[in-house]
Amino acid sequence: MSTTLQTEQRLWQELAARGAVQGECPEHSHAPWAVRCLMGAAGWLGALFFQMFLVGTVFVAARENGVAMAVTGLAMIALAALLYWRGGGIAASQFALAVSLCGQGMAVYGWVEALGFTRVTETAGFWAGIAVFEAALALLVTNRLHRLLSGLGVWIGVAGAVHLALPHGSADDWQALAWSLGWLAPLGCALATGFTLAEARVCAAGRHALLEPLADATLLAALAMALVVTGMSHPMAWLFDPEAGRLSMAHWIAGALLTLVLAGFALTECRRLAAGSAMQAAVLAGTLAFGALMAAAPAVVAGALALALALRRASMAWMGLGVAAIAIGFVWYYSALHWTLLAKSVTLAAAGVLLLAGRYWLLHGRTGKEFA
Repeated sequence: MSTTLQTEQRLWQELAARGAVQGECPEHSHAPWAVRCLMGAAGWLGALFFQMFLVGTVFVAARENGVAMAVTGLAMIALAALLYWRGGGIAASQFALAVSLCGQGMAVYGWVEALGFTRVTETAGFWAGIAVFEAALALLVTNRLHRLLSGLGVWIGVAGAVHLALPHGSADDWQALAWSLGWLAPLGCALATGFTLAEARVCAAGRHALLEPLADATLLAALAMALVVTGMSHPMAWLFDPEAGRLSMAHWIAGALLTLVLAGFALTECRRLAAGSAMQAAVLAGTLAFGALMAAAPAVVAGALALALALRRASMAWMGLGVAAIAIGFVWYYSALHWTLLAKSVTLAAAGVLLLAGRYWLLHGRTGKEFA
């Protein structure tokens, strides 16, 4: 008997002892991972042939008719929603996912083609419309993976809208992404933190199935944006282009805001655990010091926050995202050519010493013994 089945039976026996359930534990067969992979591949393969026929037919018949393409895309999304609603196995759900993604692409392409490609895509309103469109799909289509991808689509639309709406005055427009995403990364981390703190109330209200995949997408998008800011920000840009002065502050602003979010979560956890005032002050001071040392690498601060949220939620997926963000953030920060080797070495070494000192104090200090 597998460990999973043993755990299920043990939990069922505990619930039966409390009177919450009756009868025998229902049988639940878990398909091997190889079978699940093959079924998923079969679903994508079937969707590929279906879409090659459908998309090819539509493009040949209406390649210059954007409205027809958009309508076809919406019809494909409706078909995917119907397949999700009827239920089915892994192959059916993957088939529906592939059809929905292709339908979204056709709907957006047809919309752009009908309104004029260059004129539309360079406006903030277009990207805001993408965000609204993906948000509507997240509400209407109940599949968890589909909601996760729709949540990522919402953040892509929001990032495009913010990037075009904020004035940056940079000749290299792609470099201004660090300025735009430097505001969105802390916002995403703050939303993920708010979900973590309110998760119990969300479950009680029956909205966990809706909000959890959106929270996953929010954290993933926030970590990705923090990594972009860490790698693209150039602290000496103002020397070469006076108009790029605020762009060179993107990583400092993002790092400072992420530090505030991390410190707020740490303080909230201390109060939830009924820690004393001395402990709260020490944790807050250590968190602010760590954030100040790593402010030039916002991805590291965001990864530390993701780790803290993962421990709070007991989520292995969030823990993996946090570890990956910290590792990639460290490598990207240390390999950046626009920082001196001395500055990078000092900040990384100081942050490591600070964390080791904090661990030693928590384990061997008087206050640490109270929580042992």
